[in-house]
Amino acid sequence: MPPRYAERRYLTAQQLKNPLIRSALERLSNAEKYRGKYLRRMDTVNGDRRTRSEVFIATQRVCEQVLVRLDIPTSVLGYFDVDEAQFVLNVQRHIADDSDISAAVLCRLFKTWEKVGYVYRRIERIRLEEKDESGLHLVRTRVLVRFTRLFWQDLGLLSVFDRVQKSAKKKREAELRVVGQRRLDDMERYSKELHRREVSRQRWQAKEARESGQQEPKTATLVPDTGPPKVMPVTSDPVGDALSRLMVSVVRKTQ
Repeated sequence: MPPRYAERRYLTAQQLKNPLIRSALERLSNAEKYRGKYLRRMDTVNGDRRTRSEVFIATQRVCEQVLVRLDIPTSVLGYFDVDEAQFVLNVQRHIADDSDISAAVLCRLFKTWEKVGYVYRRIERIRLEEKDESGLHLVRTRVLVRFTRLFWQDLGLLSVFDRVQKSAKKKREAELRVVGQRRLDDMERYSKELHRREVSRQRWQAKEARESGQQEPKTATLVPDTGPPKVMPVTSDPVGDALSRLMVSVVRKTQ
């Protein structure tokens, strides 16, 4: 079972100012006294045989813990966590413990209410990683309990329920708008953070590219020229010219 984080709760003075909660508490806490006047379908749940008084006694004992956990906008036993932006269902075991009855009695009471159409139950079984002594995985059961309009009708509070629920839905819509705006702000901050990281990464890559480009001329090596030798052009030799003129002069004198 999940751990408990709070002590037993009771209806506060602010909650008792709600006409629906105040009237429902007075009638449910005297279910056996008002038997045959309110919730008359519980008397005929077994056909011609009248319902045992234990069902009405259990109703009297759980009424306050049920009403203190009732989420009026949805008529579900649970609460809307604005900080986490999620709806949290109440645990039946905690309701039974706070009502001083066993979990089996509370389960049978909800089953009786479901049979006559007072509540709608949706049961979900969750497989846990923990195992028992036989090596089998433990299974946790999560139950959604929603009270129907028929319940409030047979309790004689249908018109009050419609009026109070309409007002509660407006408050819930305001809370949902706050949650939606907060999510948009979170998405905007996340997008800005991604953009900042991308710009930072691009700047870093550009810096690395510039640094690597400056080092390339320094690390370049000179390759020796192994091509064929260049042929030097022939230029006039002044010594050879003088020798030629001397030989010509000697030949002329001998003639």
